[in-house]
Amino acid sequence: MRLLVSCVPYDGGKSGISVYVREVVAALAAQGHELTLLCEPGEELRLGRETLDDRRGKTSRLASDVPCQIPSISAPRWTRRPALSMLWHLFVLPFWIRRHRGDFDGFFICAANRRVCAFYPLPTAATVHDLANFHIPGKYSRLRMFYLAHVLPHYAKKAQHLVAVSGATKADMVKFWHCRADQVTVLYNGLSGRETLDARREGDSRPASRASRPGSLLYISRIEHPGKNHVRLIEAYSRLPRETAAAHPLVLAGADWKDAEIVHEAAKRSPNAAFIRFTGFVTGEKLAEVWAEAGFYVFPSLFEGFGLSLIEAMAQGIPCACSNNGSLGEIAGDVALTFDPGSVDEIAAALARLLDESAAEREARIKRGFEWIKRFSWEDHAKGIVELIGGTLGHETMDDGREQPARLASRVSCQEVSRLFGISVAKVTQSEAVERIVEFAKRRQGAAFVATLNVDFVANAVSGWPFGGNDELWGYLKDADLVTADGMPIVALSRILRQPLPERVTGADMVPAILRRCAEEGLSVYVLGGDRDAVEEALEKSGCLGREMSDGRREESSRPASDVSSLKQPLRIAGIDPAFVKLDEPQPEIVERINAAKPDILFVALGNPKQELWMGRNKAKLDVGAMIGVGGTFNFLAGRVRRAPRWMQKSGLEWVYRIVQEPGRLWRRYAYGLVKYSWLSFRSLIGGYR
Repeated sequence: MRLLVSCVPYDGGKSGISVYVREVVAALAAQGHELTLLCEPGEELRLGRETLDDRRGKTSRLASDVPCQIPSISAPRWTRRPALSMLWHLFVLPFWIRRHRGDFDGFFICAANRRVCAFYPLPTAATVHDLANFHIPGKYSRLRMFYLAHVLPHYAKKAQHLVAVSGATKADMVKFWHCRADQVTVLYNGLSGRETLDARREGDSRPASRASRPGSLLYISRIEHPGKNHVRLIEAYSRLPRETAAAHPLVLAGADWKDAEIVHEAAKRSPNAAFIRFTGFVTGEKLAEVWAEAGFYVFPSLFEGFGLSLIEAMAQGIPCACSNNGSLGEIAGDVALTFDPGSVDEIAAALARLLDESAAEREARIKRGFEWIKRFSWEDHAKGIVELIGGTLGHETMDDGREQPARLASRVSCQEVSRLFGISVAKVTQSEAVERIVEFAKRRQGAAFVATLNVDFVANAVSGWPFGGNDELWGYLKDADLVTADGMPIVALSRILRQPLPERVTGADMVPAILRRCAEEGLSVYVLGGDRDAVEEALEKSGCLGREMSDGRREESSRPASDVSSLKQPLRIAGIDPAFVKLDEPQPEIVERINAAKPDILFVALGNPKQELWMGRNKAKLDVGAMIGVGGTFNFLAGRVRRAPRWMQKSGLEWVYRIVQEPGRLWRRYAYGLVKYSWLSFRSLIGGYR
């Protein structure tokens, strides 16, 4: 595959993102993909020769870095300043990609929590490492915090595929960026360097050697305050007896970063200051020496999106202790001791416990680590990226709770949605939408929630000053399994935002097609709400209702909803239930009737927002394959309410026709909805909707 890879920012090769860039690029190159790297001006991506050779099955042990031989493109010199780099990546790069999109099959962004594009002309996978800015107040300047919280999420979510490096990061993307869970794929980071492979091969020989000698307490991280939490670690280390500290010096490896002077001052004030050593940024042989003298590893960071050095320490055969928040508790498993990074007492207790463990306990911990790290592979990570861009990767939850790549063709992928007002609207035609609903019904993996989004839905659900909304309804629409565009204004906005939807897909047009497909597949349907006579008339006109008499005549059904013997096949009608639904009362009998009938598809004809609220509240209780709110669709199909002429439907003027039909009931609702929708659309155009 021909891939354009954004390596911006690279942080001078001195951060976790730098490690990620080097390792993923090396893995992609080793797998035979044709790469073109996009680099910062003056930055030279350097890959360890050892890294590349290991992936090609060679045995070179060269420790020095070598210049990367992969073709690269440098950003303009004026983008050296971070703010200008963000603007160039956001608003200039997409147009360059559009001009050269014939040269590439896909685009990969290595750090989408730092740089994104306004739109994506190529199939794009974008990796998010962490959302630390939502967890650590004051981590960056006010301007940068505003960009990370209000600008970047809107444009990041336009990428066809989002990748999180841990389950914790994915959870943050769902919570703070309002992503749908199935829009984010978890691909764990891998292990770096030849030392990792040696650790795996040597098996049981290394734990004994590591467990038998003390060594230093090591922490590898850039020296940054307060995020990396060096000051609390130093305070906890200061509580160790002087003889213990002398036997286990604290080694802090990493380059000075934001407010590093605060960390250095804390070390100077420590009663164990003589045993605290700063190495600065280390790599190559110096890094190997630091690992070699380490007897224990501690990782007290306030927040991490993954924590590469933690699994590297496990691969080195070093007992570990780390924070229990963010992804670190997830990555630590049952291998490392964990503590609250905000408590000096807990950090000190964890250090004391780690240092006091017997040789047998340390050996057991090290062995668990060797088994645990087998799940972290850069090769697998790179394959996942390629499969996402190629459109073949979905999500599968393993027995241990981890997410792992899986090919599920029926799932709606990020590539197939247009994100409007935080809601993912599927880029499907009517026939494609019908097939997906039928597939949901056949799979019966929970009640799939299907919604048909129009201006009225947006007006009822979405909040945006000075207009209110319904957060519960908005949440159900955001988390729906399939949302289609039931309105030309929705389609028009998607095209203006360069996320074009192929066509309008209305419930009134889909229902007859769904009924036909259900008849073909032998699936059953249940109708909740609406006027019973109208529902029966609609089904009668579609040839679905009535029973065949011995003389060939058809007899009209007059039996109650629970008696379906009068309903003619091939379509199986599980029930027609005109029950009066109350949202403020549980009414469990309605759910019981539906579950007793076991329909494959449930049509809920209560009107918006009532039908969507009822579906969302009862989704977990319903034993159906799919449920869809259809409003007054059966009135249209029965001919009781006339639809606008086709030309008015296509031009987005159907609302005018409806107002003429029922001016007293509809004009205020439509006026409010159109004004609010216009305002929310304007917000989406000028800066995005959160």
